[in-house]
Amino acid sequence: MSPFESAVAPSSDPLLDLPLRADQAPAGFGLPIASETADPAPEVEPESAPLLARMIAFAADLAGTSLAVTLALMAAVAVCGRAPRLSGLPWAALFGLEFSFFFVVLPLMLFGRTVGMSLAGIAARPGRSGRRLTPGEAGRRWVGTAISAAALGLPVLMTVRDRLRPTPADRLSGRTLVRDTET
Repeated sequence: MSPFESAVAPSSDPLLDLPLRADQAPAGFGLPIASETADPAPEVEPESAPLLARMIAFAADLAGTSLAVTLALMAAVAVCGRAPRLSGLPWAALFGLEFSFFFVVLPLMLFGRTVGMSLAGIAARPGRSGRRLTPGEAGRRWVGTAISAAALGLPVLMTVRDRLRPTPADRLSGRTLVRDTET
């Protein structure tokens, strides 16, 4: 008998081809479906994101943007063979600003969190559309963060005493940041 025929041939044990062991039941086997449970667990309000986690998220997002701008400048130097003039640095700053917009807004719209937020374990509070932000909410959150960064973080420091007080980005976007409960 060929290997193909032996694989197709019926055997006496119908579960022989599955990677199950006879002495172990598969995980979740025999558990009721969520809709069959008698009392669903009450939804717990997610905890507001602490200032330290927000600072870590901002620093990580800033580092990602800075890395992209630095790589772009290094590529320009490699192609042109000379360093940029001082008059070219505002253009690099404008590129960094535009890049940070897309580096922050697109992940917020797609996932409800940026790369830095994922590293810090925080995300946007779920809304009607779930965790994802609308394009307007994501853009306004970026503007609020940019305003706070331009003011050297002073507007965010106003929230140190009252953890539930919204930051400028929270206020503008209408969505606060909370501890991420998804794993």
